[in-house]
Amino acid sequence: MRGNRLGMVCLMGWGMVAGVLGQQPAGRQVVEAAEQTLLSLGMEEIRVAQTDSVCTIAYEDNIYRGTYRGLAAVIEALRSLPETEQATAYELVVLDDRMPRLLLTLPRQTAALEVSYDTDEAMRRLKGKESRNRMAGRIDVVLYPELFLQNSWLDKLYGVAVNFSPAIRMDLWKGAVLTGQVVLPVYTNMTDFRKYIRPGVITLRQEFRLPGGVLGRLTAGNFTGNRMGVDAVLRYQSANGRWGVGANAGLTGSSTCYGGEWVVSKWKRVTGSVWGRYNEPRYGLEIDLAAIRLVYGDMGGRLDIRRHFGEVTVGVYGMVTDGEMNGGFRFALPVPGTKRPKRRAVRFCLPEYFGYEYRARHGYAYGEKLLGYSYEVRPDRNDSRGYDAPGFVKREVLQFLLYKSFIN
Repeated sequence: MRGNRLGMVCLMGWGMVAGVLGQQPAGRQVVEAAEQTLLSLGMEEIRVAQTDSVCTIAYEDNIYRGTYRGLAAVIEALRSLPETEQATAYELVVLDDRMPRLLLTLPRQTAALEVSYDTDEAMRRLKGKESRNRMAGRIDVVLYPELFLQNSWLDKLYGVAVNFSPAIRMDLWKGAVLTGQVVLPVYTNMTDFRKYIRPGVITLRQEFRLPGGVLGRLTAGNFTGNRMGVDAVLRYQSANGRWGVGANAGLTGSSTCYGGEWVVSKWKRVTGSVWGRYNEPRYGLEIDLAAIRLVYGDMGGRLDIRRHFGEVTVGVYGMVTDGEMNGGFRFALPVPGTKRPKRRAVRFCLPEYFGYEYRARHGYAYGEKLLGYSYEVRPDRNDSRGYDAPGFVKREVLQFLLYKSFIN
């Protein structure tokens, strides 16, 4: 009798254990399902780790236009997996040049997701995990259109320059990108360097991340604005993205075409800035205030105010250097095509956004004093690309998922 009772107790205990195990997805099954899902979407540098009931995933998105669009595609794909292949919760780390940029925490209830810049703990869980679909050595040939307008002459309404400026972008090691660009004039009514075929942005850029949310960048090469040299940036942003501070320093020389000949001067011009930023995610509002030193030594301050409407960004700015005022407006528009083909060895594509800046003052006394001159170190620099304030991304992801569920 005692043996029968003992046998029944063992059978009941084994049944309870089997039932619990049957309700919990196997960790390996969840990891493999997540990896295959992201591979099918074309994501790169995929790493997955399962800890208890949380599945942590890091990936880089070079397919979808805009951070939130790629995140929404990943969430939708993961939540469409069979129940036995889903984790109770996910941590999604979005990489940029293989550096951790953004963390989205996705519980069972999608509407309760959270977004943060604090990726340190999630990346520790992925330590030692091998990446799948690596980026190193892959090349994008990006076909950039360029437009320049300047109102500084008495004999013409506007100076105009339209360029076609293809650029090669190669991913190297972690955080490192090699860029090579050539500027091909299509039309211009100006007689300066703009009428010549000339080098564009030709740089080696290294991004890095320090503990505590400090990001850095070091760039060397040929920049926009006819400058060549080195440029360094350090910036800190709060975990919720509401505010940030940063500093920039550069040492450059002239790099321009005189009579069709490329002429480079010594690197002796020192530039720099110290700035603070505030984000208001409810309205997609971004405010920057900076103390600046520009290329030819003029110093002062600059205020930028930008508003993000999904993937469209508009903004105005004003600055004062050496007692002279200037200002203008900026905008960035998405280039048609929300999804680019998966990357192989070489991929041809358009840029994600077209950005433009108009400045009120150029020539006459302002130009003669060499005021207001600056440069950029990337050919794809605009106000929409890379804007991933956590509150803004959360709102856009939820809206995008809601829209997808509505049309389906």
